[in-house]
Amino acid sequence: MSRRRKVPIAIAAVGVILLGTYVLVIRPLFTGSALPAGATRLHITTQRPNLTVGCMTALLGPVRVATSGDELVLVSAASGDTVRVAWPSGFAAWRAGERSVVADPWGKIVGRDGDVLEGLSGGLGADDVFVICPFGIPTEG
Repeated sequence: MSRRRKVPIAIAAVGVILLGTYVLVIRPLFTGSALPAGATRLHITTQRPNLTVGCMTALLGPVRVATSGDELVLVSAASGDTVRVAWPSGFAAWRAGERSVVADPWGKIVGRDGDVLEGLSGGLGADDVFVICPFGIPTEG
């Protein structure tokens, strides 16, 4: 195969790889996970989409997943007070039947109503809202 023919093929291959990376990895950060059939969306506060790789290093104490009306909230396991958080971009919450769920941008479940979440890292942002770091969030299976 001539060099003149190899160059366009290599450029096309790189384009396909970049497009695939966008569709599978980056796009969910902007659109979030799909809502399952029969589920209703719950409100959560999320951060704006960004591609940073740094986070604040505070640790959020154990919190329980709960709902308040049409909003998914986190409640301190120690005090029972609602903890104001901003989830990473692309995270979503919904109610399916009697259970509420919070999921990452790729649809992996982070927690369900009543679950205690431990090890969420991040730090305080504006208005004393705990900004959750998108890295290292444990998910189910």
